[in-house]
Parts: sequence; C-alpha cells; structure tokens
Amino acid sequence: MTLQHPTLIRSLLSVIVLCFSTLAGSTYAKTGDENQPIDVSADRSEYDDKAGIQRLIGNVEITQGTMKIKAEEIAIHLQDNRLARIEGNGTPIRFEQLNDADESIVGEANAIDYNAVDGTLILTGKARLKQPRQELNSNRIVFNAREQTVKADGGNQGRVSIRIQPPQSDQ
Repeated sequence: MTLQHPTLIRSLLSVIVLCFSTLAGSTYAKTGDENQPIDVSADRSEYDDKAGIQRLIGNVEITQGTMKIKAEEIAIHLQDNRLARIEGNGTPIRFEQLNDADESIVGEANAIDYNAVDGTLILTGKARLKQPRQELNSNRIVFNAREQTVKADGGNQGRVSIRIQPPQSDQ
C-alpha cells in the first residue's frame, strides 16, 4: 500500500512501541526492530490533506520487525503538519512484539487514543497488557509519557487486576 504520509505511520509505530514498552516496565522491545522496514496493509487508505488526516480502514495490519499491530481502523491527525493525535479501534486492537529475550509482550484494547500534544495514551475497553511474569487488566489504562505515569481503573466494568509471577528459582 502506498501511503501519502509514511512518516505518520512511523510516528504511530514509535508511539505505540514507546507506550507499550514503558507500560511493560523493565521489559523492552526487541533491539533493532525500529530499523526494520514498516509494512502496512488495509482494505482501504484515505488521506484528507485539507483536514490533515490519514485513515487506514478495514483489517489494518502494521508490522515492523517483530512488532505487529492489528486494528479495524487507525486515524492519524496532523495539526500544522505535525502529529497531533492517533485514534484507533478494533475488536480489539492488538499489539505484539518480542523483547530481546524473545519473550512476547502482548497488548490489546477496544480503542486507543494518543494525544501527541499532551503526551497521553488512553487504552479503553477490556484493556490488557501481558508481559513475561506480569499482566495488567483494566477497563481503562492511561499512560502519560511526559510524567512516566500509568493509571488504571475498572470503571463500571469491574476492578483493575494485576498478576505478578514470583521470581524463578535457580534449581
């Protein structure tokens, strides 16, 4: 697929990788993935130059190295030719990437909203982040990149749940 603004997709990937890696704590994304080519496929791509919006619609798949994102729709908004906001939805949106130990980091939510102006990423609707030895489930997870904070709340859907595996013994 030819994109009118491939730098928008690179921005999207950088944001998602940064946020999920930071949410994942000490487990980082696979070294070198950011230097791999980005492949994007979707049923449809629309770019509105006047509004500054790139839309990827239907069976959206974005890959870069070991990182894979699947969504129903991704909208990338520009303001004054700069990244302003990324919105996405799916049933759910899925993110997967290996870390340097070849362990899988998996995230998903029904919707994602990244505000590049204030540095917040909001995952809503059955939000889940699973990494080796830890899993976070919540209806809503808010990550602030500038403050390096994560807040989760169950809302009307229930409670926040966190599972932490005990350290493995060397036997």
